[in-house]
Amino acid sequence: MNRQTFTKRAGLCWAAWLMLTPLLAAETGGPHEQADSLIGYESVGQVLNVGTQSLQYGYLNFVRGVPRIATAATISEATALLTFYNDTTTERVINNGPIRTVDRTGTGTIYFDETGFATFTTPDTFRDGTAVQVCTLRHQVVIDTSSGYFTTTFEMVVTSAKSFAIDGHSYQIGNPGDVYRISISGKLTTSGPPSAYIAAVAMGLGADAVQQGN
Repeated sequence: MNRQTFTKRAGLCWAAWLMLTPLLAAETGGPHEQADSLIGYESVGQVLNVGTQSLQYGYLNFVRGVPRIATAATISEATALLTFYNDTTTERVINNGPIRTVDRTGTGTIYFDETGFATFTTPDTFRDGTAVQVCTLRHQVVIDTSSGYFTTTFEMVVTSAKSFAIDGHSYQIGNPGDVYRISISGKLTTSGPPSAYIAAVAMGLGADAVQQGN
């Protein structure tokens, strides 16, 4: 290859790279870059298992992008403005020595209630208020039956999202089609209810500010 041909080919490769770079930036850049590596929100809750039905409910103790999520300085189930309620059905249980895996599917909803006042003694109080995010979900529970400790991995696909207002500012948690990966750590109880105590982190987008009037 002579020098002139090499220079021409190098120029064509460089031009192609310049054309491709904006496309790559559009796919990986912007405010949502690597959203699945961010903690969108954190939650604390409990589980109630009855037959093949499993309910998971509690409150959000952190939401990225929302400066205030409680009616008081200390957040708890009684003061949280945002709560969650998942209704799932067991599809299968697999035992492997001391390890038990449980697969479930169902729906999950985040609620906004500006008055708070949820209580773990009444699970239905965690679905008071307005539904501001609804998801379809699948999760797998991995239980150490010798200790009662377990982890759960959720795949949550947003089907609807609605804005809510705190201190005169509007926010929205996700958009239809967004996917959240939730990791839960929990401990089964020896006598219930509840059936278990849980804490979780949701990897994905937090809340976006919404312009008034939208």
